[in-house]
Amino acid sequence: MLLHSCNGRSGKQAETDVAEQYHTIDSEILFDAHKEAMRKEKIQINDFIERYNWNMLESPTGLRYMIYKHGNGRQVEKNDIVVLDYTVKFLNGQLVYSSENDGVKIFQLSHSDETAGLEEGILMLHVGDRARFIVPSYLAYGVTGDLKKISTNNTLVYDIQLTDIK
Repeated sequence: MLLHSCNGRSGKQAETDVAEQYHTIDSEILFDAHKEAMRKEKIQINDFIERYNWNMLESPTGLRYMIYKHGNGRQVEKNDIVVLDYTVKFLNGQLVYSSENDGVKIFQLSHSDETAGLEEGILMLHVGDRARFIVPSYLAYGVTGDLKKISTNNTLVYDIQLTDIK
């Protein structure tokens, strides 16, 4: 009976076949769960934007952004070293990080530990611009968090001013 249920295979090959079936099922379950979590996060982001009546655009990756004050400096380019005044909050309004508490943020684009969503947004800016970014968890710190103040799967709301490019 075991041989028949494993397509006539026995021993190690049958074990491998069963393991592959479970791996496929587990992968499908995880994929569906991830897809559902992303759907729910998008609803939460939409509700947040509506609550504050922000006029935000959405990039192809899912980053939400709005430049609400335009500066007159040069535009950021890949590999620039940028200087930011900023706040980072959760969707519930809880302050996580800020330049007031933690100092200005200075880092080189494409060569830092900053989130993909923040880097994507900064590339849209000119020196002097003020902008808001809503960074979904998958463009932020994902399932690991930042191992400090940001736990797993948190959406982040950045309010930044690009003060300089070095």
